[in-house]
Amino acid sequence: MKCAIVDLGSNTIRLSLYNTLENGGFETLFSKKYMAGLAGYVSHGIMSNDGINQACAVLLDFKILLQQLSVKDMHVFATASLRNIKNTEKALETIKRRTGLSVDVIEGSEEGILGYYGALYTTDLKNGMMFDIGGGSTEFVRVKNGKVKNSQSVSIGSLNLFHSNVSGLWPEKKEQKAITKQINKKLNTVDFPKKSPEKVCCVGGTCRAILNIVNYHFNKQENNRIITREEFDKILKILTKHDITSRNYILKLCPDRVHTIIPGMMVVKEIMDRLNCKELWVSRYGVREGYLCKNFLMTGSTQEVTK
Repeated sequence: MKCAIVDLGSNTIRLSLYNTLENGGFETLFSKKYMAGLAGYVSHGIMSNDGINQACAVLLDFKILLQQLSVKDMHVFATASLRNIKNTEKALETIKRRTGLSVDVIEGSEEGILGYYGALYTTDLKNGMMFDIGGGSTEFVRVKNGKVKNSQSVSIGSLNLFHSNVSGLWPEKKEQKAITKQINKKLNTVDFPKKSPEKVCCVGGTCRAILNIVNYHFNKQENNRIITREEFDKILKILTKHDITSRNYILKLCPDRVHTIIPGMMVVKEIMDRLNCKELWVSRYGVREGYLCKNFLMTGSTQEVTK
């Protein structure tokens, strides 16, 4: 059975088409994304009509594409893009009226758990911590003995940090300090473990982009999924120089994140500092696959968060 899922995010809107297998697994048939940048259409907590129209246009494009492939159903969920705005209901009503699609707005804690489900498909994470940096929020999940102990979400992401602090394309030194201050203000509300976790895993496009740069710079195998702290610090230092090398790396390896990769890396840095993280595992899968597993494959756990 083919299953189409759309993640209506703050930075990207991504369609993934999966083929579900009889053994409870899945295979990805294709993925298509638009860098819609919906967080940039939000002012004083209100998403503008232009932002809502942008979301509708992308969803209609996806709908037409799937019709051409004879895929009837498209399941859409939204994260911080619609969760953290004041006019959520208006946006949902407009999308429904113009596209015929109902959007499932998931809570921040649920988003974190879905990201964990997705990560489990390729990553062994029985004890440790997972985080997911999006365009408009970051989720944290603590895991012990294969059970979710805690799931939290904070309203900082690579795109909203850019819009609230950066005047040009890349943050200058003064702007980097402002970003760091904003990050730490939010991270102070997160229940980090007192001891360094056994394993730290990250999901999402920001971390995958960082891994891509690390693998290129250090000439690693394409299937490498690990970033050491030393490697991370080296890449962050290179990218924040704003020289020819940094520009070439960004434009060649993550052109669709040209303005968000540095703010995103700054979030990762502060998280790694707080976790005393020496090694970061980057998952191939995340919240979309978690949504698929939980809602359509029944392989995602339906456990409650344990206290």
